[in-house]
Amino acid sequence: MDVTILSLTALSILITASGSITQDQGHVETLTNCVVKVLQELEYLKYEKLIDITVMNMNNDLQLSALHKMAGMRFISRRFLWDTGNINNAIYIVMSDDYQELANGLNKVTSDKFWNPSAGFIIVIQKMEENSLNDVTGLLHTYNIFQNVSLISRDGDDYLISKFNFSKPGSCLKSGHLICWTRCSEYCSSKMLPPLNMGSITGCRYKFLAQNLWPFTNFDSNIRGTEQYIMALFQKHYKVRIDIQEFTKVNKYGIPVEDQKQIMLKKVKNNEVEGVVGGYAINDAYSGNISHSYPMTIDHMFYVLARSNYTEQWVAVLNQSLTTFLVIGVIFIIFCVASICLSIFHTRKDITGNVLIVFGYILNRNFVKRTPSGWARTFIFSSLLFTGFLIPYTIQASLYSVTTRPARAFEPKHPTDLKDYRAFLYTEWQRKHEFDEYTECGTRLNCLLLVKNCHNKTIFTVVSGVHFLVHQWRLTDNHCQLVMYRLKEPYVSIYRAVYFRRGSALLDPFNDFILRLITTGIVKKHSFDIYHRSQLKCKPIHQPIHVALPLRNFSKAFLILLAGYCLSLLTFICEVYMGSQNNS
Repeated sequence: MDVTILSLTALSILITASGSITQDQGHVETLTNCVVKVLQELEYLKYEKLIDITVMNMNNDLQLSALHKMAGMRFISRRFLWDTGNINNAIYIVMSDDYQELANGLNKVTSDKFWNPSAGFIIVIQKMEENSLNDVTGLLHTYNIFQNVSLISRDGDDYLISKFNFSKPGSCLKSGHLICWTRCSEYCSSKMLPPLNMGSITGCRYKFLAQNLWPFTNFDSNIRGTEQYIMALFQKHYKVRIDIQEFTKVNKYGIPVEDQKQIMLKKVKNNEVEGVVGGYAINDAYSGNISHSYPMTIDHMFYVLARSNYTEQWVAVLNQSLTTFLVIGVIFIIFCVASICLSIFHTRKDITGNVLIVFGYILNRNFVKRTPSGWARTFIFSSLLFTGFLIPYTIQASLYSVTTRPARAFEPKHPTDLKDYRAFLYTEWQRKHEFDEYTECGTRLNCLLLVKNCHNKTIFTVVSGVHFLVHQWRLTDNHCQLVMYRLKEPYVSIYRAVYFRRGSALLDPFNDFILRLITTGIVKKHSFDIYHRSQLKCKPIHQPIHVALPLRNFSKAFLILLAGYCLSLLTFICEVYMGSQNNS
């Protein structure tokens, strides 16, 4: 009797378990078909031959097998607790038991360097509580996941598909909520599906942080910085509201902290603000849950040094014209010796006359009569005469060039000339470690003024060309003459951009706007206006000193002088020729 009872009990348990297994297999098959159907209708497959799909927490072999049978897809299967890797994802298939597991998992995977909230999402939640749909809506908004989302949740023997719907077409994206759209059974049977309202960024309000860094941002007056100007044009074009708030964090002594940029970026990563502006450069060090826009401008970091002092006039003459004087002196000696040895005149007492010829002395008729004939001697005589005229004019031109262009002491022209120079670098710069020895000097302006006012000229700083131009009026003397210069060869080129939250709805529209804006030249015009306005701030304290003009401004005078010299030489040759003809 007992054996019969035990046998019947075991049989009933086996039948119940078998029915449960059959029912679970039916649910798995329904869910698998639903996921495959949603995946096949995503727009990504229409434009790409191979799609990277990340599968999270999917442990069912039937589901994995069905997915891997789909052509044109490459699957990466992982748990929520994965190590950060460089995976480019276009579609995510996320499996979770309940809302809490989904929230904890998304909080971890956002650390992936190539985490892509703009991808297509197929999210499966097995146990949906009564208010979980609103919680999931808020969770997806937190991580900017609302552009292409299909939420599949268990509902009895079937599954529900929920999608984002907006109150009206074109309303702000953040006003969208997940609604129950259809059932998987109806979706897989290709029944008529209810329409969905698509959203846009129109009417949305976004918060950005920025530090007060002229000329990119300005919170001291009504004049907009370049990046503020771009953001104003963008919000006017797309009809969005962008609030740029100044961020200043100080220590207990009221001094701004050094890592303000990193603090602002951390707020973006934590989804506290939409993005940051204010002179940010595209940098690999800025990683995490953030994305940068296309470059708005290309900037260059330059070596900036103080001008050396002017040298004394005769020191400049010796430094710049010593070679010229030596060459002229050698030519003078050669032709003096030639004139003596060739004996153009018959007696030795005519050596003085030969020397006078070299100095350009116009011969009188007595000398002309005693000049021997012959083409060789005529050529030598003409060469002596030409050189005699050339020497004084060359010396005068060289002296005039030196005195009209004041010369300075040695100034480095190439980075290799800075071996014995010491670097003074502003605190925020992240490339300070590339210099063997350097001294921090605070802000960019403080570094520029330090180099300007330092009596020791063997120091330099490195700032961007933009900051050098806007602070140029502070780097002048009492006559508004620039006392600093930058090397022509830049230290490094950088790309200025705006940083957004990863997957921000503003990113793609902003990139399209930047591509169109740059081609118009509006940003360049606004930047030039800022630079010109800065230059006008310089007011001379003393009367302007005489500024020597460069030698090229006297080119016409030298051409007239050369023409007169040639005419005098031609006249003299004619006199010599006519005198020779008369003597013969």
